[in-house]
Amino acid sequence: MPVFKTFFKVLYKRKTSLIMYIVIYLVLAVFFSNVMQEKEEGVFSNVALNIALENHDQGNLGKAFAEYLEERHTLQEMPQDREALQDAMYYQSIDYVLVIPEDFTERMSAEGADEKSAPNGILEGTAVPGSSSAYFMENEIGHYLNTVSMYLAAGYDMEEAAQESAKNLKHKPQVSFLEKQGQQLPSAYYSFQYLPYVFVVIMILGVGAVMKTYKNKDLAARNQCSAMPFLSQNLQLILGCMVYILLVCLIFIVMICITDHEYMFSLKGALSAANAFLFSFCALSVAWFSVQLVRSVSELNIMSNVFGLGFSFLGGVFVPMEMMGDTAKALGRFVPSYWYVAANTRIQELESLSGAYPVYQAFLLVILFTAAFFAAGLLVSKIKVRE
Repeated sequence: MPVFKTFFKVLYKRKTSLIMYIVIYLVLAVFFSNVMQEKEEGVFSNVALNIALENHDQGNLGKAFAEYLEERHTLQEMPQDREALQDAMYYQSIDYVLVIPEDFTERMSAEGADEKSAPNGILEGTAVPGSSSAYFMENEIGHYLNTVSMYLAAGYDMEEAAQESAKNLKHKPQVSFLEKQGQQLPSAYYSFQYLPYVFVVIMILGVGAVMKTYKNKDLAARNQCSAMPFLSQNLQLILGCMVYILLVCLIFIVMICITDHEYMFSLKGALSAANAFLFSFCALSVAWFSVQLVRSVSELNIMSNVFGLGFSFLGGVFVPMEMMGDTAKALGRFVPSYWYVAANTRIQELESLSGAYPVYQAFLLVILFTAAFFAAGLLVSKIKVRE
């Protein structure tokens, strides 16, 4: 089977490009599955800031307020050099600067005990203008001072007011989510999500390069003059394509099995593998169509980026569908990767095969795109032959 062997000899010359895109896929899959995997909502935590604090107050309240801030935030020493302080705030190693004045306790005793007088302006901090840190700390300081003021107005002395305020403000809010946003997705979901990009690219660079080599005018003429029947040559090429598809699918399925073997040996894993296998044939037909549009093997690199990136962005591979506008979604329906991603998303919602109709519908549309690209390639090839 000389044609079959030559098929893989030509592929071997393209090994560097093929391996490079396999590595790109691995980086994407590992990064997004580990870093951007949706986290289960249900935990609330307070925000902690880096605060540079200087306490000049000799009274009870200054010490109590510093202890209160230390429990909720990270206190740092105040840089003595003004330029060092500005640099720290610029590079956000310090979020807020607060200086407690010497007369802090005295002023709170005088103003805070008056029910009609709010203790505003007693403490003033420094932060980057318009930052969320400034707004957050100003509200927290105001909340603390107002609480102390209420206790003072109720007849407590300063020490008791500070203690009771600290106890009162120690209570953390109990947050419960009425509705869980999104769902916990397995790492295999992200591994399958980025297969359309790498499948299209390696099919165009791999199979496309072989097809374009055999379409070379001089080589095609010699093959037609050879003793091997034309049908046998084409059958060996088709066999080479089938083996290549199986090898590509096997490589990526094994990779996903290593990272999430439990998923792969489930109903969702089987459907995801079928989805990837069907799309590999679609990528092959896109490669066949691309070959008809280029004049040399080197131009296939351009076509791989055009189809690979175009299908990925329009089809929701790189950008989640829920973040796409209506116009982008409408355009995305005309690329096969859109339906691959739709099937991949629907598979995660399945509990049994009884609800798999939308997945089968997406499978069918991918098959129709496969036939459409193959037919378009035949049409372009026929037009070129006539010319």
